[in-house]
Amino acid sequence: KKWCYHSIAECLPRPWRRRLRQFHSGNNILTMSADETEADNMCCASCGKAELDDIKLMDCDACDLVRYCSEKCQQEHRPYHELLCKERAAELRDEILFRQPERSHRGDCPICFLPLSIDQNQSKSQSCCSEAICKGCSQAHKLQQLQQRQYPTCPFCRHPVPKSQEEANKNMMKRIESNNPFAMQQMGRMCHKEGDYESAFEYLTKAAELGDATAHYNLSV
Repeated sequence: KKWCYHSIAECLPRPWRRRLRQFHSGNNILTMSADETEADNMCCASCGKAELDDIKLMDCDACDLVRYCSEKCQQEHRPYHELLCKERAAELRDEILFRQPERSHRGDCPICFLPLSIDQNQSKSQSCCSEAICKGCSQAHKLQQLQQRQYPTCPFCRHPVPKSQEEANKNMMKRIESNNPFAMQQMGRMCHKEGDYESAFEYLTKAAELGDATAHYNLSV
């Protein structure tokens, strides 16, 4: 026995029957109006019950496309909704994964070119090249070196990681001699923590003159 349109429609939940009728009549279900979509969201996707005072609908756990009045309806509707749900869940996951933070004065990570977070705890500065690397790139580089059993190096310039603070300060001074504003700002903050306010003011002023926004801020507080 061949399945006709009416026999297929009878097997579907009520909110989906109207969509099938629209598709059968030549109207694309993807071009539904906002009012029609909102009306569908006010009903259970399985049994068609409307959301009233004593009936509260719950959203699908994985996507934001349909709503249900009970877990039983959600389980019964799963075979009809599973494929569309997986596709929408993948879209939502990609939106979160590839969402870029708002750009700030800190610029971009020199490796992945994504904007650096204004929260400085989400990035790590390197004394060898005076670059700020996002945590994601730093962690990926660290895992790669552990897997290949390599000596730790800078994720950007591949310079060996300094073994002491004294060696890190020497690397920073080399960058300061080349008029790197980020290195000057870092040294100025370090001098301020050590109580050498005169040197801190000198380094921060020079960094601010070279356009470092963080140095401008540190001079104002």
